Amino acid sequence: MTVGVDTPDLAWAGRTVPDGASDSAWAPRGRGGDGLGGDGLGGDGLGLFLSRLRRHWFLAAFLFLASVGASVAAAFLLPSYWRVEVLVMPVSKSGAGFGNLDLGSASGLLGGLGGLGGVAGLLGKSSSNEDEAMAVLGSRELFDTYATQQDLLPILFANKWDAATKQWKVPADEAPTLRRGFKLFSRSVRDIALDRRSGIVTLAITWKDRDLAVRWARDLIALTNAQLRDRALADANRNLAYLRTAMANAQKEGNSNALNAALVSAYERTLQNYMYATGQTEFAFRIIDPPTVPDVRERVWPNRPLFLALGVILGALLAAGAAHVRGRAVGRR
Repeated sequence: MTVGVDTPDLAWAGRTVPDGASDSAWAPRGRGGDGLGGDGLGGDGLGLFLSRLRRHWFLAAFLFLASVGASVAAAFLLPSYWRVEVLVMPVSKSGAGFGNLDLGSASGLLGGLGGLGGVAGLLGKSSSNEDEAMAVLGSRELFDTYATQQDLLPILFANKWDAATKQWKVPADEAPTLRRGFKLFSRSVRDIALDRRSGIVTLAITWKDRDLAVRWARDLIALTNAQLRDRALADANRNLAYLRTAMANAQKEGNSNALNAALVSAYERTLQNYMYATGQTEFAFRIIDPPTVPDVRERVWPNRPLFLALGVILGALLAAGAAHVRGRAVGRR
C-alpha cells in the first residue's frame, strides 16, 4: 500500500504526492511542467496578452490592415460635401408706413367713429418684420416655391431618379414629394442660426456640389426678400384703399380737423412705405457677407484624417481582441 507523504517542495500547495513519484513529473493542476499557464503562456496578464499577440500576429495584422484599408477607402469613396454660408442682417421697419404719427391718439380718434374701427386696428399694429422674415426663410412654403421653380427633388433624391428617362425609379406611391424634400432639406442641407447679441443671421447650405450650394444660398435670401416685398406691397395697396375710403367718409361726416390730419398723415406714410417696398430689393434681409465657393480642401464630409484615425484605433482594438480570443481558445484545447 502506498502512503502519501508531504513533499517539502510542494508545501505551498498543501498537496501530497504518491511515494516514488518524480518531482519533475508532477505539477499542480492547471499548470504545465514548465511553470507556465495551461496554454504555455506566462501567468502575468500583460505578458500573457503579448504572448498571444505574438503567437497570432498574422490574424492581428490582417484585421488591423483591413480596418485601416476600409477606413481609407470610405474616406475617399464617399461623396464629399461642402458648407456654404451667407451672413445677413434683418431689415428693421418699425413703424413703417406711419412715421412719427401718434398711434395711440389716432387709434382713439378713429375707434370712436362708426365704420372706421378697422383703421384704428391698422394704426395700432406693429410693422416690425424681423420675426416674420426669419419664419419665412425657414418656412415650408418658401422651400416648396423654390423647389418647384428649380426642380430640386431629382437633385435631392438623385439615387431614386433616372436622368435618362427623367422618371422616378421607384413606384409612384413611393416617389419623393415636396413634403419629404422639405424634411430632408431642413434636416441635412439647410441650417439657419441667429446671433441674438448682434442680430446677424447665418444661412448655411451643405451639399456635394459647391457651385449649386452657393446658388441655393443666394436664391433663398433673394426669394425671401421678394416674397416679403410682395406681401408689403399688397398690404400697402389694401391700406391705401382703406384710408382713401376713411378720409372720404370723414369729410362727408364733417369730423374734426385732428382726425382728418391723422388720416392724411397715415395715408402719406403708407404711400412712402409702398414706394420703399417697390424700390427696395433687400426688403427683409440685407446681405453682410455673400456666399463664395469653398476650396476643395474645405470639405466638411468625409473628414479624411478623422476616418484614418478611427480606422487605426478600431483596427488595433480588433487585432488585440481577436488575438486574445484566439489564444484563449487554443489554450483550452
